[in-house]
Amino acid sequence: MVVAMEENEKELREEALLCAMSRVLINHPAKGCLLLKEAGSPVRLLEEGAGFVDRLLKAEGAGELLFSREMMEWGRQEALWMRSKGVRLISVLSDDYPALLKECPDAPFLLYYRGSACFGNRILGIVGTRVASAYGKECVERIVSDIAESCPGTQIVSGLALGIDGSAHKAALEAGLETVAILPCGIDIIYPSAHRDMAVRIISQGGVLTEYPRGTKPLRRNFLQRNRIIAGICSALLVGESRISGGSMSTVEYASSYNKDIFAVPGRMWDANSYGCNYLISRNVAQICLNSSTIIKSMGWTDSYISDIKRQPSLFSVPEETKQKLLLSLSSVKGRTPDYLCARAGMDTREMSLALLEMEIEGLVRKDISGLWYKA
Repeated sequence: MVVAMEENEKELREEALLCAMSRVLINHPAKGCLLLKEAGSPVRLLEEGAGFVDRLLKAEGAGELLFSREMMEWGRQEALWMRSKGVRLISVLSDDYPALLKECPDAPFLLYYRGSACFGNRILGIVGTRVASAYGKECVERIVSDIAESCPGTQIVSGLALGIDGSAHKAALEAGLETVAILPCGIDIIYPSAHRDMAVRIISQGGVLTEYPRGTKPLRRNFLQRNRIIAGICSALLVGESRISGGSMSTVEYASSYNKDIFAVPGRMWDANSYGCNYLISRNVAQICLNSSTIIKSMGWTDSYISDIKRQPSLFSVPEETKQKLLLSLSSVKGRTPDYLCARAGMDTREMSLALLEMEIEGLVRKDISGLWYKA
Protein backbone atom coordinates (compact mmCIF):
# COMPACT_ATOMS: atom_id res chain seq x y z
CA MET A 1 0.00 0.00 0.00
CA VAL A 2 2.79 2.41 0.94
CA VAL A 3 4.70 1.58 -2.24
CA ALA A 4 1.58 2.21 -4.32
CA MET A 5 1.03 5.57 -2.62
CA GLU A 6 4.63 6.58 -3.21
CA GLU A 7 4.40 5.57 -6.87
CA ASN A 8 1.20 7.55 -7.27
CA GLU A 9 2.79 10.61 -5.66
CA LYS A 10 5.81 10.29 -7.95
CA GLU A 11 3.57 10.18 -11.05
CA LEU A 12 1.56 13.12 -9.76
CA ARG A 13 4.74 15.16 -9.29
CA GLU A 14 5.80 14.38 -12.88
CA GLU A 15 2.39 15.42 -14.18
CA ALA A 16 2.54 18.59 -12.09
CA LEU A 17 5.87 19.46 -13.72
CA LEU A 18 4.45 18.92 -17.20
CA CYS A 19 1.47 21.14 -16.39
CA ALA A 20 3.76 23.82 -14.97
CA MET A 21 5.84 23.67 -18.15
CA SER A 22 2.71 24.13 -20.25
CA ARG A 23 2.02 27.37 -18.41
CA VAL A 24 5.57 28.74 -18.40
CA LEU A 25 6.48 27.69 -21.96
CA ILE A 26 3.08 27.76 -23.68
CA ASN A 27 4.37 30.12 -26.39
CA HIS A 28 7.68 28.28 -26.76
CA PRO A 29 6.90 24.65 -27.74
CA ALA A 30 10.38 24.07 -29.16
CA LYS A 31 11.95 24.95 -25.80
CA GLY A 32 9.63 22.55 -24.03
CA CYS A 33 10.55 19.76 -26.43
CA LEU A 34 14.25 20.57 -25.95
CA LEU A 35 13.99 20.30 -22.16
CA LEU A 36 12.16 16.99 -22.22
CA LYS A 37 14.30 15.41 -24.92
CA GLU A 38 17.57 16.49 -23.33
CA ALA A 39 16.44 15.30 -19.91
CA GLY A 40 15.00 12.09 -21.32
CA SER A 41 12.11 12.04 -18.84
CA PRO A 42 10.20 14.32 -16.46
CA VAL A 43 11.84 12.42 -13.58
CA ARG A 44 15.34 13.43 -14.65
CA LEU A 45 14.21 16.97 -15.28
CA LEU A 46 12.96 17.11 -11.70
CA GLU A 47 16.29 15.72 -10.49
CA GLU A 48 18.40 18.16 -12.53
CA GLY A 49 16.49 21.20 -11.29
CA ALA A 50 16.56 24.90 -12.10
CA GLY A 51 20.18 25.14 -13.19
CA PHE A 52 19.68 22.53 -15.91
CA VAL A 53 16.72 24.49 -17.27
CA ASP A 54 18.63 27.79 -17.29
CA ARG A 55 21.60 26.25 -19.12
CA LEU A 56 19.52 24.58 -21.79
CA LEU A 57 17.22 27.51 -22.43
CA LYS A 58 20.00 30.06 -21.97
CA ALA A 59 17.59 32.08 -19.88
CA GLU A 60 18.58 32.89 -16.35
CA GLY A 61 15.66 32.60 -13.95
CA ALA A 62 13.55 30.30 -16.16
CA GLY A 63 14.32 27.28 -13.99
CA GLU A 64 13.57 29.15 -10.78
CA LEU A 65 10.18 30.19 -12.16
CA LEU A 66 9.36 26.66 -13.33
CA PHE A 67 10.31 24.98 -10.06
CA SER A 68 8.92 27.66 -7.77
CA ARG A 69 6.58 26.46 -5.04
CA GLU A 70 3.72 28.51 -6.48
CA MET A 71 4.13 27.14 -10.01
CA MET A 72 4.55 23.51 -8.94
CA GLU A 73 1.49 23.77 -6.70
CA TRP A 74 -0.47 25.21 -9.60
CA GLY A 75 0.74 22.29 -11.72
CA ARG A 76 -0.30 19.83 -9.04
CA GLN A 77 -3.83 21.20 -8.87
CA GLU A 78 -3.98 21.19 -12.66
CA ALA A 79 -2.88 17.55 -12.77
CA LEU A 80 -5.43 16.55 -10.12
CA TRP A 81 -8.18 18.27 -12.09
CA MET A 82 -7.12 16.49 -15.27
CA ARG A 83 -7.24 13.15 -13.49
CA SER A 84 -10.71 13.85 -12.13
CA LYS A 85 -12.01 14.61 -15.62
CA GLY A 86 -10.35 11.70 -17.40
CA VAL A 87 -7.91 13.94 -19.28
CA ARG A 88 -4.59 12.36 -20.25
CA LEU A 89 -1.31 14.27 -20.38
CA ILE A 90 0.70 13.09 -23.39
CA SER A 91 4.25 14.42 -23.55
CA VAL A 92 6.42 14.36 -26.64
CA LEU A 93 8.35 11.52 -25.01
CA SER A 94 5.28 9.31 -24.70
CA ASP A 95 4.61 6.34 -26.99
CA ASP A 96 1.01 7.58 -27.20
CA TYR A 97 2.06 10.87 -28.77
CA PRO A 98 0.82 11.07 -32.42
CA ALA A 99 3.72 9.80 -34.53
CA LEU A 100 3.29 12.16 -37.48
CA LEU A 101 2.97 15.21 -35.25
CA LYS A 102 6.16 14.28 -33.41
CA GLU A 103 8.10 14.65 -36.67
CA CYS A 104 7.17 18.34 -37.00
CA PRO A 105 9.82 20.87 -35.91
CA ASP A 106 7.28 22.96 -33.99
CA ALA A 107 5.41 20.08 -32.36
CA PRO A 108 3.79 20.77 -28.94
CA PHE A 109 5.73 19.27 -26.04
CA LEU A 110 2.51 18.42 -24.20
CA LEU A 111 -0.99 17.49 -25.27
CA TYR A 112 -4.12 17.46 -23.13
CA TYR A 113 -6.32 14.67 -24.48
CA ARG A 114 -9.69 13.30 -23.52
CA GLY A 115 -11.09 10.48 -25.58
CA SER A 116 -11.08 6.85 -26.55
CA ALA A 117 -9.06 6.84 -29.77
CA CYS A 118 -5.43 5.85 -30.20
CA PHE A 119 -3.78 7.76 -33.03
CA GLY A 120 -3.15 5.59 -36.08
CA ASN A 121 -1.24 6.14 -39.31
CA ARG A 122 -4.26 6.82 -41.54
CA ILE A 123 -5.58 10.21 -40.50
CA LEU A 124 -7.41 12.63 -42.77
CA GLY A 125 -7.48 16.26 -41.70
CA ILE A 126 -10.41 18.28 -43.03
CA VAL A 127 -10.64 22.07 -42.92
CA GLY A 128 -12.72 24.77 -44.55
CA THR A 129 -14.71 27.94 -44.20
CA ARG A 130 -17.04 28.60 -41.27
CA VAL A 131 -19.66 30.05 -43.65
CA ALA A 132 -19.87 26.91 -45.74
CA SER A 133 -22.45 26.49 -48.48
CA ALA A 134 -24.77 23.52 -48.74
CA TYR A 135 -22.58 22.32 -51.62
CA GLY A 136 -19.39 22.44 -49.53
CA LYS A 137 -20.98 20.59 -46.62
CA GLU A 138 -22.44 17.93 -48.90
CA CYS A 139 -19.10 17.35 -50.60
CA VAL A 140 -17.33 16.79 -47.30
CA GLU A 141 -20.08 14.59 -45.91
CA ARG A 142 -20.11 12.40 -49.00
CA ILE A 143 -16.33 12.04 -49.06
CA VAL A 144 -16.21 11.05 -45.39
CA SER A 145 -19.09 8.62 -45.83
CA ASP A 146 -17.41 6.95 -48.82
CA ILE A 147 -14.07 6.74 -47.02
CA ALA A 148 -15.82 5.05 -44.09
CA GLU A 149 -17.11 2.39 -46.47
CA SER A 150 -13.78 1.85 -48.25
CA CYS A 151 -11.31 2.46 -45.41
CA PRO A 152 -13.19 1.95 -42.12
CA GLY A 153 -10.06 2.48 -39.97
CA THR A 154 -9.49 6.05 -41.15
CA GLN A 155 -9.60 8.78 -38.48
CA ILE A 156 -10.98 12.25 -39.22
CA VAL A 157 -9.34 15.28 -37.60
CA SER A 158 -10.71 18.82 -37.68
CA GLY A 159 -11.11 21.95 -35.57
CA LEU A 160 -14.73 21.69 -34.31
CA ALA A 161 -15.53 25.06 -35.90
CA LEU A 162 -18.82 25.90 -37.57
CA GLY A 163 -19.17 25.10 -41.26
CA ILE A 164 -16.87 22.56 -42.89
CA ASP A 165 -15.25 21.41 -39.63
CA GLY A 166 -18.60 20.61 -38.07
CA SER A 167 -19.74 18.76 -41.19
CA ALA A 168 -16.56 16.65 -41.16
CA HIS A 169 -17.01 15.65 -37.51
CA LYS A 170 -20.73 15.01 -37.96
CA ALA A 171 -20.20 12.83 -41.03
CA ALA A 172 -17.51 10.82 -39.25
CA LEU A 173 -19.72 10.22 -36.23
CA GLU A 174 -22.62 9.11 -38.43
CA ALA A 175 -20.36 6.85 -40.49
CA GLY A 176 -18.80 5.18 -37.45
CA LEU A 177 -15.32 6.66 -37.91
CA GLU A 178 -13.21 7.94 -35.03
CA THR A 179 -12.87 11.71 -35.12
CA VAL A 180 -10.66 14.05 -33.11
CA ALA A 181 -11.32 17.75 -32.51
CA ILE A 182 -8.31 20.04 -32.02
CA LEU A 183 -9.18 22.98 -29.76
CA PRO A 184 -7.69 26.52 -29.75
CA CYS A 185 -8.33 26.82 -26.00
CA GLY A 186 -8.21 24.90 -22.74
CA ILE A 187 -9.84 21.48 -22.67
CA ASP A 188 -12.39 22.79 -20.18
CA ILE A 189 -13.74 25.21 -22.80
CA ILE A 190 -15.69 23.94 -25.81
CA TYR A 191 -15.50 26.44 -28.66
CA PRO A 192 -17.82 27.17 -30.30
CA SER A 193 -20.38 26.48 -27.57
CA ALA A 194 -22.91 25.52 -30.24
CA HIS A 195 -20.89 22.32 -30.76
CA ARG A 196 -20.88 21.26 -27.11
CA ASP A 197 -23.20 18.29 -27.71
CA MET A 198 -21.12 17.25 -30.70
CA ALA A 199 -17.97 17.42 -28.57
CA VAL A 200 -19.54 15.03 -26.06
CA ARG A 201 -20.20 12.54 -28.85
CA ILE A 202 -16.70 13.02 -30.22
CA ILE A 203 -15.14 12.15 -26.85
CA SER A 204 -16.86 8.76 -26.93
CA GLN A 205 -15.95 8.12 -30.60
CA GLY A 206 -12.54 9.73 -30.88
CA GLY A 207 -11.41 12.59 -28.68
CA VAL A 208 -10.74 16.26 -28.06
CA LEU A 209 -7.17 17.52 -27.89
CA THR A 210 -5.34 20.75 -27.12
CA GLU A 211 -1.92 22.02 -26.13
CA TYR A 212 -3.38 24.75 -23.92
CA PRO A 213 -3.75 24.61 -20.13
CA ARG A 214 -7.13 24.71 -18.48
CA GLY A 215 -8.81 28.10 -18.62
CA THR A 216 -7.01 29.31 -21.76
CA LYS A 217 -9.43 31.39 -23.84
CA PRO A 218 -9.78 30.92 -27.62
CA LEU A 219 -7.66 33.93 -28.54
CA ARG A 220 -7.01 34.78 -32.18
CA ARG A 221 -3.35 33.71 -32.10
CA ASN A 222 -4.34 30.34 -30.65
CA PHE A 223 -6.27 29.43 -33.80
CA LEU A 224 -3.16 29.76 -35.95
CA GLN A 225 -1.16 27.69 -33.48
CA ARG A 226 -3.94 25.11 -33.39
CA ASN A 227 -3.89 24.83 -37.18
CA ARG A 228 -0.31 23.52 -37.14
CA ILE A 229 -1.48 20.59 -35.00
CA ILE A 230 -4.24 19.71 -37.48
CA ALA A 231 -1.70 19.86 -40.31
CA GLY A 232 0.94 17.94 -38.40
CA ILE A 233 -1.17 15.16 -36.98
CA CYS A 234 -2.75 14.07 -40.27
CA SER A 235 -1.50 11.88 -43.10
CA ALA A 236 -3.34 14.00 -45.67
CA LEU A 237 -5.27 17.26 -45.60
CA LEU A 238 -8.54 17.95 -47.43
CA VAL A 239 -9.79 21.51 -47.97
CA GLY A 240 -13.53 21.15 -48.37
CA GLU A 241 -14.38 24.76 -49.19
CA SER A 242 -12.31 27.87 -48.53
CA ARG A 243 -11.96 31.53 -49.29
CA ILE A 244 -8.65 32.86 -50.55
CA SER A 245 -7.53 33.80 -47.02
CA GLY A 246 -8.26 32.61 -43.52
CA GLY A 247 -7.60 29.73 -41.17
CA SER A 248 -7.93 26.99 -43.75
CA MET A 249 -5.21 28.51 -45.90
CA SER A 250 -2.89 28.81 -42.90
CA THR A 251 -3.43 25.11 -42.23
CA VAL A 252 -2.50 24.42 -45.84
CA GLU A 253 0.71 26.42 -45.40
CA TYR A 254 1.65 24.33 -42.40
CA ALA A 255 0.75 21.09 -44.20
CA SER A 256 2.83 22.10 -47.20
CA SER A 257 5.83 22.87 -44.99
CA TYR A 258 5.44 19.41 -43.43
CA ASN A 259 5.34 17.81 -46.91
CA LYS A 260 1.81 16.48 -46.42
CA ASP A 261 -0.46 15.44 -49.28
CA ILE A 262 -3.08 18.14 -49.80
CA PHE A 263 -6.42 17.79 -51.60
CA ALA A 264 -9.07 20.39 -52.43
CA VAL A 265 -12.65 20.19 -53.64
CA PRO A 266 -13.19 22.46 -56.66
CA GLY A 267 -16.03 24.95 -56.83
CA ARG A 268 -17.60 27.48 -59.17
CA MET A 269 -15.15 30.07 -60.44
CA TRP A 270 -17.43 32.95 -59.34
CA ASP A 271 -18.02 31.60 -55.84
CA ALA A 272 -15.92 33.43 -53.20
CA ASN A 273 -16.21 30.40 -50.90
CA SER A 274 -14.32 28.36 -53.48
CA TYR A 275 -11.62 30.86 -54.42
CA GLY A 276 -9.18 29.24 -52.00
CA CYS A 277 -9.72 25.68 -53.24
CA ASN A 278 -9.59 26.67 -56.90
CA TYR A 279 -6.42 28.69 -56.27
CA LEU A 280 -4.70 25.77 -54.51
CA ILE A 281 -5.60 23.46 -57.39
CA SER A 282 -4.48 25.95 -60.06
CA ARG A 283 -1.12 26.39 -58.31
CA ASN A 284 -0.62 22.63 -57.90
CA VAL A 285 -0.48 23.07 -54.15
CA ALA A 286 -3.42 20.67 -53.83
CA GLN A 287 -4.67 17.80 -55.93
CA ILE A 288 -8.19 18.21 -57.28
CA CYS A 289 -10.54 15.98 -55.28
CA LEU A 290 -13.63 14.84 -57.16
CA ASN A 291 -14.45 11.96 -54.83
CA SER A 292 -13.02 9.88 -52.00
CA SER A 293 -11.25 7.61 -54.49
CA THR A 294 -8.88 10.47 -55.29
CA ILE A 295 -7.60 10.45 -51.72
CA ILE A 296 -7.66 6.67 -51.22
CA LYS A 297 -5.75 5.94 -54.41
CA SER A 298 -3.21 8.73 -54.00
CA MET A 299 -2.47 7.78 -50.39
CA GLY A 300 -2.39 4.04 -51.07
CA TRP A 301 -4.71 3.42 -48.14
CA THR A 302 -6.18 0.22 -49.54
CA ASP A 303 -5.12 -2.42 -52.02
CA SER A 304 -8.74 -2.96 -52.99
CA TYR A 305 -9.14 0.51 -54.45
CA ILE A 306 -12.74 0.80 -55.59
CA SER A 307 -12.98 1.88 -59.19
CA ASP A 308 -16.58 0.84 -59.77
CA ILE A 309 -18.38 4.16 -60.19
CA LYS A 310 -21.60 2.65 -58.84
CA ARG A 311 -19.94 1.83 -55.51
CA GLN A 312 -17.76 4.91 -55.34
CA PRO A 313 -19.83 7.69 -56.90
CA SER A 314 -18.10 10.83 -58.03
CA LEU A 315 -19.16 14.12 -56.57
CA PHE A 316 -19.72 15.04 -60.21
CA SER A 317 -21.58 12.20 -61.93
CA VAL A 318 -24.06 13.90 -64.23
CA PRO A 319 -25.35 11.57 -67.01
CA GLU A 320 -24.31 12.52 -70.54
CA GLU A 321 -27.93 12.75 -71.68
CA THR A 322 -28.57 15.40 -69.01
CA LYS A 323 -25.60 17.41 -70.23
CA GLN A 324 -26.81 17.21 -73.80
CA LYS A 325 -30.31 18.31 -72.79
CA LEU A 326 -28.87 21.34 -71.00
CA LEU A 327 -26.59 22.23 -73.90
CA LEU A 328 -29.59 22.19 -76.26
CA SER A 329 -31.32 24.68 -73.94
CA LEU A 330 -28.35 27.05 -73.96
CA SER A 331 -26.83 29.33 -76.54
CA SER A 332 -23.57 31.25 -76.64
CA VAL A 333 -25.43 34.54 -77.16
CA LYS A 334 -28.55 34.56 -74.98
CA GLY A 335 -28.16 33.77 -71.28
CA ARG A 336 -30.55 31.47 -69.41
CA THR A 337 -31.56 31.55 -65.75
CA PRO A 338 -31.24 28.44 -63.55
CA ASP A 339 -35.05 28.39 -63.14
CA TYR A 340 -35.48 28.29 -66.90
CA LEU A 341 -33.02 25.40 -67.18
CA CYS A 342 -34.66 23.50 -64.32
CA ALA A 343 -38.00 23.69 -66.09
CA ARG A 344 -36.54 22.66 -69.46
CA ALA A 345 -34.57 19.73 -68.06
CA GLY A 346 -37.05 18.62 -65.41
CA MET A 347 -34.47 18.85 -62.60
CA ASP A 348 -34.56 20.32 -59.12
CA THR A 349 -32.31 23.22 -58.10
CA ARG A 350 -29.68 21.05 -56.36
CA GLU A 351 -29.32 18.65 -59.31
CA MET A 352 -29.11 21.58 -61.68
CA SER A 353 -26.38 23.29 -59.62
CA LEU A 354 -24.23 20.16 -59.58
CA ALA A 355 -24.76 19.58 -63.30
CA LEU A 356 -23.84 23.14 -64.25
CA LEU A 357 -20.80 23.07 -61.95
CA GLU A 358 -19.46 19.92 -63.56
CA MET A 359 -20.09 21.29 -67.04
CA GLU A 360 -18.42 24.58 -66.08
CA ILE A 361 -15.32 22.70 -64.91
CA GLU A 362 -15.32 20.74 -68.18
CA GLY A 363 -15.49 24.01 -70.14
CA LEU A 364 -18.90 23.28 -71.65
CA VAL A 365 -20.77 26.22 -70.11
CA ARG A 366 -20.00 29.58 -68.55
CA LYS A 367 -21.81 31.98 -66.21
CA ASP A 368 -21.76 35.77 -66.29
CA ILE A 369 -21.65 38.06 -63.28
CA SER A 370 -25.46 38.38 -63.23
CA GLY A 371 -25.91 34.60 -62.84
CA LEU A 372 -27.06 33.82 -66.41
CA TRP A 373 -25.69 30.68 -68.08
CA TYR A 374 -24.37 30.34 -71.61
CA LYS A 375 -22.96 27.63 -73.82
CA ALA A 376 -19.16 28.05 -73.77
